[in-house]
Amino acid sequence: MGIQHLPLIVGLRRGVVNTGQWEDQYGTKLFLNLERNGNSLGMSLAERDKFLQKQQFPIFDGTQEYCLWLGCMGAYDPRGQETIKALVAVMRYLGVTFGVLRAERCNGDPARRLGNDLAFGELAQSNLDNLTRNRVNKIISICPHCVRTISTDWKEYGTAPPVEHHTEFLARHIDRLPRRESNSSTIVYHDPCYLGRYRNCYDQPREVASAYASQLVEPARTRERSFCCGAGGGLMFLGEEKGKRINVERAQQLIATGADAIATACPFCNSMFSDALHTISQNPPQLFDIAQLVAGALRLPPDPIPKNNG
Repeated sequence: MGIQHLPLIVGLRRGVVNTGQWEDQYGTKLFLNLERNGNSLGMSLAERDKFLQKQQFPIFDGTQEYCLWLGCMGAYDPRGQETIKALVAVMRYLGVTFGVLRAERCNGDPARRLGNDLAFGELAQSNLDNLTRNRVNKIISICPHCVRTISTDWKEYGTAPPVEHHTEFLARHIDRLPRRESNSSTIVYHDPCYLGRYRNCYDQPREVASAYASQLVEPARTRERSFCCGAGGGLMFLGEEKGKRINVERAQQLIATGADAIATACPFCNSMFSDALHTISQNPPQLFDIAQLVAGALRLPPDPIPKNNG
């Protein structure tokens, strides 16, 4: 019998938050970050603006095909920013029009998973109103947490535009993307929980990764039986867990395959493995998002941004 334990855990957390008995200082800091800064990392909005200006991303004005949703990790985390830059390079190579919103707030995923429905509802409604004002019809995101929350959890507050994960986009355009002249690296792919278990997206990331590897290998726990990176359910923002860290356990499973590189499709997984790999080995496998594998093989420079496009 399939007992769904996660809704029970979230329900218990909701009870603790609603009755004022929440005592985790890290979780409290997260809730304050979401309230004051609008992002889970507690960064100033000016940091997001600096990133947009430096990269000269076009601002979404309703005429482009995609709204590129940066999310907290894509806007503020250095590794997440590298994934965004790689995806942008690929979209420009393909000639796909896109733009980013002048302002975003966290989609509310960590608040939802930690039981703070009040904070989640405020964030969801604010973002839905923002997307409506900007006439967004289609969203692309590098974060499975964003994709899940926007497509499913926001339904309580309104209807969001269709949202697509970037590996789904890349797989659909794989025949138009260049390959490396020689693929000598073996790659192991890690299934993010919110992309695999919750979206049933297993084949598309592998289709893309296998195009840029001499061999795509699988860890012992894979696909439906994959092993969490340790960041899900809001745990990335809580204190250190007791005993062996989950990200270290999973990183060891991936290293055990003997692959030259680890491919991920989630900025949270990427961040967790980046921390874990350097505690395990002095010469760990390379760590990439799948978008970086594709962008690394592009032969043409990015197209210049039209002057009238933001």
